[in-house]
Amino acid sequence: MYSDLAGKVVVVTGAGRPRGIGRATALRFAREGAKVVVVDLPTQSRRVSLDVLGIAPDLQAVADEIKAAGGEASAVPADVSQAKDVDALVDAVVDLHGQLDVMVCNAAVTHDHGVALTELSAEVFARVLAVNLTGTFLCAKAAAAHMIDTGIAGNIITVGSRASRRGNPNIIAYSASKFGVLGLSQSLSLALAPHRIRVNCVCPGSVDTDMAAAEIDIAHHKTGLSEAELEARAIAGVPLGRLTSPQDLANTICWMASTQSEHITGQAINVNGGSWLS
Repeated sequence: MYSDLAGKVVVVTGAGRPRGIGRATALRFAREGAKVVVVDLPTQSRRVSLDVLGIAPDLQAVADEIKAAGGEASAVPADVSQAKDVDALVDAVVDLHGQLDVMVCNAAVTHDHGVALTELSAEVFARVLAVNLTGTFLCAKAAAAHMIDTGIAGNIITVGSRASRRGNPNIIAYSASKFGVLGLSQSLSLALAPHRIRVNCVCPGSVDTDMAAAEIDIAHHKTGLSEAELEARAIAGVPLGRLTSPQDLANTICWMASTQSEHITGQAINVNGGSWLS
């Protein structure tokens, strides 16, 4: 338990999916006594259909789950790729709680694995970068502006990927976006260190999420391999013998936000069971 997180105001983007990293992270912060604001697209947003492998979120369900467990949570719908949405999000958080201590930039989309470079549309490439990279930038920028103005020694935590470490011809747009998240995080850590704002990145490997399940389903229809066979292949690449769980990421993110890591900034920490690195 991290007693220093009690009472902190924490924003977690991409928190509306039932098996996602965002939901697990929001629940973990709430158990630590933080005031959590969960963020995702409105369920009926047209943007959901634009997000390749996008899964319709249920943001209020996550907030209600936290409240039912005795935690404090609010749901604020927003599209992190839109600056006006992000600015309104931070304004709403400050109106609700008077401050913002931790921003977890988790919202992300991916695209159909196995699409050749010559078949990858500019629209899909742009959308993936808009959410994964521009969205991270916008959320970090808005959170940092509030922290600087109020003198809060806050935390910004980004979510990269093992695809931040090595290129992959099957997920060109996703890999480009996550390489960008890593470089952005390092640059932000240097820019914000004089303000005592720490910026760190967590890099998952193969995570047992809704997004991963959608990817496996697509691979199943393309290859003819069963979903069980595809999952077994993924696990075979993890030395510790299982897929990473959303809770594994949530645990690391909470540690990053706590005073237990108070002299760590600009780092990208792998949470992947020892799977391949560059």
